[in-house]
Amino acid sequence: MLFKMDSINADVDLIVSGVDLLTKLGQVPGKERNHNALRSVSDLQETFTYFFTRGCAAERIFADSQAYRDIVKAAISLDKVEKYIGGNAALMAKITASLFPEVKIQFVGPVGPRLQRLMPKNVEIPSSSLVSDDEYHLIMEYKQGQTWGASTAPVATRFICSYDASNSQMTMLETFFASLPQFQPDIIILSGLHMLDGQNEDFFASRLDVLVSGLQQVDSAVPVHLEFASMATQDFIKAILEKVLPEITSLGLNEQELAFAAEVAGGPYGNQAEHKGQPLIHEMSDIILWLLGKYGKSSKNPTSRLTRVHFHSLTYHIVGAHRSHWSNIMSATMAGTRIAGMQACDVQDPDPDIVDLRIPLEFQLFSGDNKRRFDPETSTYTWTIGDYNFVFSPVLVCKQPVKTVGLGDAISATGLMFSQFIP
Repeated sequence: MLFKMDSINADVDLIVSGVDLLTKLGQVPGKERNHNALRSVSDLQETFTYFFTRGCAAERIFADSQAYRDIVKAAISLDKVEKYIGGNAALMAKITASLFPEVKIQFVGPVGPRLQRLMPKNVEIPSSSLVSDDEYHLIMEYKQGQTWGASTAPVATRFICSYDASNSQMTMLETFFASLPQFQPDIIILSGLHMLDGQNEDFFASRLDVLVSGLQQVDSAVPVHLEFASMATQDFIKAILEKVLPEITSLGLNEQELAFAAEVAGGPYGNQAEHKGQPLIHEMSDIILWLLGKYGKSSKNPTSRLTRVHFHSLTYHIVGAHRSHWSNIMSATMAGTRIAGMQACDVQDPDPDIVDLRIPLEFQLFSGDNKRRFDPETSTYTWTIGDYNFVFSPVLVCKQPVKTVGLGDAISATGLMFSQFIP
């Protein structure tokens, strides 16, 4: 099987403790504020605190290159710092190469010397993807119950920031589409649109036009998956929803990204972007149904290719897929929830002592559904609304996670490999 992956945001991740880094930078706990772009260490502290308090994974772009270089220098000097493969599709390539070594993967993205050494040997990297210098992204992790001033993290997750010239301009986009005819993939994975968040409106629109034009040339028999990531500019999100979603086949995203999409496009529960704690199951599935109905394939949108949404949160996953175009979605959803616990705990078989079930004991699967009591014997639930089949599966959450970065990418990649697309 040929598996084509594109990474617009390939990089080397520097994984550190967020609290340790801020302390190293001389910061003290202060006010919380959600900055759309970061220009100083103070902005970093305020935005980190904002998401730390809410336990929300988020990502922001640095607008000041020198300030970011100074922060990276401080991060590298910490006693505990890990250098790891970064970028959504790079991480998806890594997990796929590890779990499915028979799959042939071509990876297109800005790959520097260190990233090239980190990438699995069975991932093909064209010479056109090689660049002289690595881009570094900063992954500021924190644990559940960790404190920063008066704030206590409700869950274990991470805040990401970067200043990245190659990825923020999608320099490999043309290279990617030019490589498609020779490789002839069975599936395409795209990521990195969130890196455009720091660009001006005209540049964003021009790169989006190139992306849409390229997608329109892809054979409809080849599924195209887009992995979302955190963005702050509402107009950019709306443009992606309206222009890109009808040209892709599958979408992967988490609760912040799903709720923000609903907020900017007039969907249900739009104020959920500010939701603290575990997202309500029926609200998330309602938004997925709205997203598929508004932008997906239907009698109203017969030319749209979007037929699948894979939603992943810390405590549960939901997959909604058009019943005429996807099969095996129960196995795909369960595989995604299993890999979440395995990767977070960094074990092959999570022991009951190191994982926890955190979904509510009573819940609705969708609005209008009767309240159900969780039954461990039938922990995975299925239902159908209109043309779409849905699967809900809880996650065995790692009590003391070793890795929080890349969980969504591992989940989406594994779910795709277990899914069967019907052109």
